Amino acid sequence: MTKYTACKAEEIKNGDMKAFTFNKKSIVVVRSKNGELYALRNVCPHKGPALSLGSVDATCTATEPGEYTLEKEGEVLKCPWHSWEFDIKTGCSLFDPENVKVKTYDVTVEDDTIFVHM
Repeated sequence: MTKYTACKAEEIKNGDMKAFTFNKKSIVVVRSKNGELYALRNVCPHKGPALSLGSVDATCTATEPGEYTLEKEGEVLKCPWHSWEFDIKTGCSLFDPENVKVKTYDVTVEDDTIFVHM
């Protein structure tokens, strides 16, 4: 496993993301609203757009018609083209988590620098 330097930790604020290319692979580093860092392959498995052009948001669920609840606030990466949703912690899609996933990578912070391990 190789460790790649992404950026200084302060360059990615809570709820934001930033794209990088390591070893010819596009990776998006996401900082959740609570400050945790995650790295995912920056390609939607549906049609291929860069997930970093989407948004970090919540997902909406309903228990009955007309009643909506926001869940996983700041933990869902939404594709910019068709709004496919992925859990930033696991890379799993919210609609079919067993079969549709985005590859995830380990992230560490050392001396205020973010590293992605691939």
